[in-house]
Amino acid sequence: MKEKAYEKETARTRRLGPRTHLLVLVIASILAMTVRDDIQVHLLVALSVVYLVWNHLSRKAFQLVVFYCVCMAFVFFMPNVLALGTMKLIVYTMVRMMPVIMIGTVLIYTPPGSIMSAFEKMSVPKPILVMICILIRFFPVVILEMKAIRDGIRARGIFPHWYSVLKHPAMAYECFFMPLVVRCLKLSSELASSAELRGIECTNARTSIYPVGFKIMDGIVVGLYALIGSVIYWTGGMIS
Repeated sequence: MKEKAYEKETARTRRLGPRTHLLVLVIASILAMTVRDDIQVHLLVALSVVYLVWNHLSRKAFQLVVFYCVCMAFVFFMPNVLALGTMKLIVYTMVRMMPVIMIGTVLIYTPPGSIMSAFEKMSVPKPILVMICILIRFFPVVILEMKAIRDGIRARGIFPHWYSVLKHPAMAYECFFMPLVVRCLKLSSELASSAELRGIECTNARTSIYPVGFKIMDGIVVGLYALIGSVIYWTGGMIS
């Protein structure tokens, strides 16, 4: 069931190639680090939401927008006390990097086979390529495992209310993170076996059922994202 859920998500991101997502991710990273005003960050988030929707990830876009709004509310409404200073700084940094997180989400839900084929054409070293593919494949599976552990805790009635975790943080750590660590160790072995079975060590040229070329649409999307992002950057002083 977990594999089917992941394949269902990855099937929605085949309109654009992995190299397009990578280029847009680089552009989003540069813009996120160079913009100055919060309104520019809002516009970059809106632009990234459009990119997510274009790649058939509307649900993920909605979830990330809700998370972004919650983080912004925390930054602006929490009192400026010393105890919350570090936490507000961490949350604000996450807010500033939200465009990068959104574009990275598209890359995470791209099929690993297409990523390997595309990056091999870019002459990426094999160890780096294997590391990237395993990381991209690992995160969605870990999220599914976290949800399964949470459902198991609820089914056993260990934490009947949402605030029960706050009352017993040590017990929450033991009931949630320890099973997750054990499961991650098993998942790492399963992913390594799966990669070896699929010929990760093969030295011949790899073929792919996914389109991995850089088409006209890919160039248009990258150009539009860079153009709109540049407009947001250069007009930041006038709209602030």
